[in-house]
Parts: sequence; structure tokens; C-alpha cells
Amino acid sequence: MFRTDGYERIPELHEIDTLFDLREKVAVITGGAGKMAEQFAYTLAGAGASVALADLNGRRCDMLAEEISCRTGSNAKGFRCDVTDQRDIRSLFKAVAEGMGPPDILVFNVMAKPRGYYKPPERYTLKAWKEVLDGNLTGAFLCSREAAKYMKENGGGAIVLTSSVYGIVGPDQRIYRECCASNNIYGGGEPLNCPAPYSASKAGLNGLARHLATLWGIYNIRINVLVPGGVYDGQEEAFHRSYVNRTPIGRMAVWSDFNGAILFLVSDASRYMTGATLVVDGGWTAW
Repeated sequence: MFRTDGYERIPELHEIDTLFDLREKVAVITGGAGKMAEQFAYTLAGAGASVALADLNGRRCDMLAEEISCRTGSNAKGFRCDVTDQRDIRSLFKAVAEGMGPPDILVFNVMAKPRGYYKPPERYTLKAWKEVLDGNLTGAFLCSREAAKYMKENGGGAIVLTSSVYGIVGPDQRIYRECCASNNIYGGGEPLNCPAPYSASKAGLNGLARHLATLWGIYNIRINVLVPGGVYDGQEEAFHRSYVNRTPIGRMAVWSDFNGAILFLVSDASRYMTGATLVVDGGWTAW
């Protein structure tokens, strides 16, 4: 039970440097080989955090970590980890705790994309469906659970799950009508689209965050969801044009557009925020 005299011990947050200071914090970022994770890593490292980048592509994480350390002067390391494998996850967090310190921050930023990812529902295989949900949703649960073990012992922490606008609204199928398989920069032999398991898994993250927030709040562990809008990545012109016309701000995001949001969510600037969803989508969901 929180006593009324406890309020006096809560430090005031007036200085900008204090609001966003991550010095002496250790952050684990999964999906660490990706473009968004790279942005997040630079941002958190720039705010003073030690950063652990984890991904199936451990070599890419190692390279990024070395670059980040050189450019920011921070302590950054790369790790190979399969977020669907409980043993891998336990090994990751143990290695981080022993080599960098117990984790204060977890950013779960995974997007599973197995073979057959872009197939329509009537031709979607059960194997591909399970792989997407295992990576995007089950992995989030497993990583959050492992991170929470350390955070409980260390007085708290912040967890951010990266969702999607398609986790809170249905896909606007009109923006994909002119897309063709040959122009899909991500390959797969199918036109660019939003697969059903992507929507299902990203929506699941929202519910997972709310559940864990109510469960772990007593340990001062905060769990929030970042909902990014679509990012321009060189997609075909037909898709890009349709997406921009559908977006109130008149453009797609660039990778760095979410850096302010992630810093806010993991820092004391959002210390009274948990179980919430922060939408950064250029107005996509405002229509």
C-alpha cells in the first residue's frame, strides 16, 4: 500500500535533462538488426543508455553496436537471439545482466516475415500463421516475462511493445489495389498487402500490454505500446501515392520520426504512463 507520505519522496521533473536522462540505464532492443531498431538504439544511446541489440541476425547487431559505440561513446553490444525460443531469451537476458547490468528497458520491436507471408487468407498456411504470431506476439510475452524478472529485483523498468496502426484499425485495402507482385520490394511472389496474422498479432500486443501493466504496476514496471504509421522504404509508386493520399499529414513516415516517441516512453518523461497506446501515424487513424 502506498502511504501518503510517499509522495514527498517522488523527485520533481522540471529539467529537460532529467526528463529524458537514461544514464546508468540498460536497454534491450529486440529485432535489433532492423532499420527502426537502429534508430531506437542511437536515440537511447544518445540519451546515455547502454544498449543491447538482439536479433536472429547477430552479426548485423554486432556491426551496429560497434558503430553506435564509436559514434555516441556509449556501451552497445550485439547478441543473437530467437525470440520464439525460451532458452535463447533466458541466455540473452542473463548475458546482458552479467556483461552490461540488469535491464531497465525492453523495446520489443520484432516483425516476423516467414515464407508465404504475403499470401491471401484463403491460401495462407498454418505454418506461416503460427510463425508470425510466435514472433510478433508470443515472443513479446516471453521477452517481457524474462525482462520483468530483472526489473522486479531492480526496482522497476519500462517495456515498450511496437505495434502498428493495423493493430487498432483494419487495413485500408484500397491502398493495395494497384500493387503487383513484380513491384513488391520485399519479394515473396505476391503483391504488397497487410496479411491477417500481422493484424492479429499486432492487435494482440495492445491487449498484452494492458494486461501486464495492471499485473506489474506494483513493481514499478511500466508497459506501453508504440503504434507507428507506415514508413517510406522505397515501396512501389502506386502504393506510396495511395498511402500519402490517405494520410492527413501528407506523407509517409521516415525511420527517425519515432525516435522522440521511444525516448518519451522509456524515460521518466512518461513515468506515470502505463497500459497506454501512443499513436504516431501522421493522422492515419484520425479519419
